[in-house]
Amino acid sequence: MLSSLVLMNRGDHFEARLLPDIAQFAPAFGIVAADFDGDTHEDIFLSQNFFAVQPTTSRNDAGVGLLLLGDGKGGLIPRLPAESGIAVFGEQRAAAAADFDHDGRVDLAVTQNAAPTRLFRNTNSPPGLRVRLRGSPHNPQGIGASVRLRQADRWSGAREVQCGSGYWSQNAATLVFAKKVGDAEIEVRWPGGALTRASVPTGAREITVPLETPFPNAKSQ
Repeated sequence: MLSSLVLMNRGDHFEARLLPDIAQFAPAFGIVAADFDGDTHEDIFLSQNFFAVQPTTSRNDAGVGLLLLGDGKGGLIPRLPAESGIAVFGEQRAAAAADFDHDGRVDLAVTQNAAPTRLFRNTNSPPGLRVRLRGSPHNPQGIGASVRLRQADRWSGAREVQCGSGYWSQNAATLVFAKKVGDAEIEVRWPGGALTRASVPTGAREITVPLETPFPNAKSQ
């Protein structure tokens, strides 16, 4: 099929859901999943457009980059440029999420074919908790580790530290979790199966979790 869709993991099967109509106006290349608005629900950004078509075919240029906000129930709500602040009119390609200014908000980088890379600074979401891993000497960033945050007896979805996360792109190894007031706990499942749990002190904005850290300590800032 030609429609863009998302596959929801339901444990014993995947549920296919078509993306909203506006996401079907142009093909998507770079796809980024991150909590851009800091509400604990995963969102999706699509980099769009394709110009290298046959001479008899109109180029696919109806997209300006699309932010879809997750509602926590499997729904994805589109945000137009006037709401998201994201508008890229070229032939978009790779996209990656990173807190490039270290303010606890997930920012976005979008590349274009034969045009400048665009960087969008997140200024609206509440600051979250930055989590760094310190792995083994051969894997210092903990690539392949799965990380969860527990707050008020509720676990977040798992975030994976990836080496290559999309079309010619890679999200930052420093993860950002939406954090509420109060104590929290980080759980890291390292490549190979080792499990680390570390407490997050109240008010901490960034923590570093080393591979050898025993529960319940972690270095915080």
